[in-house]
Amino acid sequence: MDSHSNNGKMGISQIALFCMCAVIVLETLTASAAIGPSGLFWWGVTLIFFIVPYSLITSELGTTYPAEGGIYDWIRRAFGARMSTRAVYLYWLAGGLWMPAGYILFAGMFARVFMPELSLMWQVVIVLIMSWLTIAFINFKTSVGIWLTVSGAIFKITVILILGVAGFYHLFTHGPANEFSLQTMLPSASSGIGFLAVIVYNLVGLELVACMGKELRNPVRDMPRAILLASLAISFLYVFGSMGILMAIPLENLNLVSGIVDALGPLLGEGSPLIILVCIFFMLSIVGNQVTWAMAPSRAAAEAAKEGELPAFIGRWHPKNNTPYWANRILGIVSTVITLVYAWFAQGDNANMFWSVFSFSSACIIISYLLFFASFIKLRISDKSTPRPFKVPGGLPVAIGCSLLCMAFIFMCAMLFIFPDLPKGIIEWNHSGPILAGVIIVLAVGDIIIRRAEKNFTELNHFTK
Repeated sequence: MDSHSNNGKMGISQIALFCMCAVIVLETLTASAAIGPSGLFWWGVTLIFFIVPYSLITSELGTTYPAEGGIYDWIRRAFGARMSTRAVYLYWLAGGLWMPAGYILFAGMFARVFMPELSLMWQVVIVLIMSWLTIAFINFKTSVGIWLTVSGAIFKITVILILGVAGFYHLFTHGPANEFSLQTMLPSASSGIGFLAVIVYNLVGLELVACMGKELRNPVRDMPRAILLASLAISFLYVFGSMGILMAIPLENLNLVSGIVDALGPLLGEGSPLIILVCIFFMLSIVGNQVTWAMAPSRAAAEAAKEGELPAFIGRWHPKNNTPYWANRILGIVSTVITLVYAWFAQGDNANMFWSVFSFSSACIIISYLLFFASFIKLRISDKSTPRPFKVPGGLPVAIGCSLLCMAFIFMCAMLFIFPDLPKGIIEWNHSGPILAGVIIVLAVGDIIIRRAEKNFTELNHFTK
């Protein structure tokens, strides 16, 4: 092969950075910290029993079926077009469902720093304005969306590092705000295990780099190493930031919305220019994250609509800007509806509103990963003829074990998002009822839409013939 053909292609460090940019979600950092000191134990368990098998599975699929659409193509190969479209639908719609949660944090952070007396109603107005600004950004030009995404990733890493350093400085100067002992670090039903789902959610997205297969310099050698390296780096950053928060704020005082500012406040002084700068970075990173998770899935949904698997109007592209403007608009509409519905349920508390909306959107998107891990086993068994440059070591039994482990984590994650107090044997229906109903409605409506689109597409093809 000509050595020049690899110029500009992604090596191990570039692949790892791509994974980090795609996976790190700053909005869930305080929720991760809310597990408490026992979070260290759960991060260790998740690292061994979820991250390692997840990385191996992604590496095998990514090197076996490179640059073919990633998770959507793998599910389509394994289970057919309808199952693949269900995954596309959940990925796409979750962008609109997740948008309110991100911008609730945005509004809460804005209020905490600049307007402490801002009511929940006005925070809801900010959420709606930011949601439609995001739709305007991704409808305008793809280059704008990419620029916001890259900038957001830089802001995320900067905020986490500042937070971690500040928290550990507080540890050495004032001692820890929470007790770190063997007893507090071991898991219990009362140690915030309901937030364990956040750890798993924080780590999904590694498979996105598989869509770049043809842009990788040496995918067989580099992808497995880079994905594992990125997983370890991401885990470190999350743990470092979470521990920084726990060093500075007693667990009982931790607020899911304003936790980052609360952690920096005692150390740097309320209203410190550095706190204001961190908050601005945080808010900009939220914009970048919302753009990322709205822009890419909308394009996938538009492509599915072109194939007749979703309603045709979702596949309309802007004639000048070359963006899927109807798929994007629908996300704005979904975000608006979810914001207003959960504002009513939140009863004046933006932390409760954040957790409800976040749990709802996360449960919807995480369910599609059950199909992802199941497709790995199906393809390993049914498509033996395709060469596998990288294989999960240990043969079929180990491959099945890795897949079942990951599916168990994903199932547990979905259950804990809907029923966070289940480990204590408690179900708070005031909290869980709306989330469960919302997930069922999203799945049911999706199936109706997909089946109707398939029927209309078949009838249209028959008529034109």
